[in-house]
Amino acid sequence: MQPGKEIAEREPQHPTSGTFLRDIVFGANDGVVTAVGFLVGISGSVTDQSIVVIAGTLGIIAGAASMALGNYLAVKSQKEFYEAMEAIERWEMDNKPDVERDEIREIYTNYGFDKPTVELLTKKVTADRELWLKVMMRDELGLTRAESPGIAGFLIGLFYLVGGIPPLLPFIFITPLTRALSASLFAAILVMSLIGFMRWWLNKGSLGTKIVETIIIGLIAAGIGFLAGEALNFFGISGVAI
Repeated sequence: MQPGKEIAEREPQHPTSGTFLRDIVFGANDGVVTAVGFLVGISGSVTDQSIVVIAGTLGIIAGAASMALGNYLAVKSQKEFYEAMEAIERWEMDNKPDVERDEIREIYTNYGFDKPTVELLTKKVTADRELWLKVMMRDELGLTRAESPGIAGFLIGLFYLVGGIPPLLPFIFITPLTRALSASLFAAILVMSLIGFMRWWLNKGSLGTKIVETIIIGLIAAGIGFLAGEALNFFGISGVAI
């Protein structure tokens, strides 16, 4: 178990559920922002609602797969880098123990401890090989062990779908296209509000600020999509039919 985790779990102001917060928020926010921007854009450039549904579905699925696999590779690379640096530190502890002990002394000196305390801490830390290694990785290299690549990839892909599907649903169940677009924007704003609420719940701060900034980002994406659709209309690329 992570050191101090039991302490954090006893204090509700320190929720431990934020481990994968980046993946969840990034996935959901990117899903809804990409979906609404794409749907607004394509709605302005075609007249057949079925094209919006097909293209939107394919875009969301492809986006989720891309995000999941990309995040998996990114976290896996981070984990591999940590393990490579860990192997180097282990070699240095075996082959240059005096140098590594001096580095521990330097670390605790830089923290502001006096010399007797530094010597005591150095003796305690270097007596436990795994603790010694953790201190070197964290305090010398500034590295922490990466999360699970599989879980990270799965979560970001899943929440991309969670964020991207609601704006698409109105185009499946509501006609005409203009009404579906209005409902899609409303659904997107609801999803972005929930994302803002999640950020506030874990990070506190201002609830209104978290929600508003999330919505503004989404509306900017929608505006870009709308302008792209208008540009297609301007160049005569519209009214596409299957």
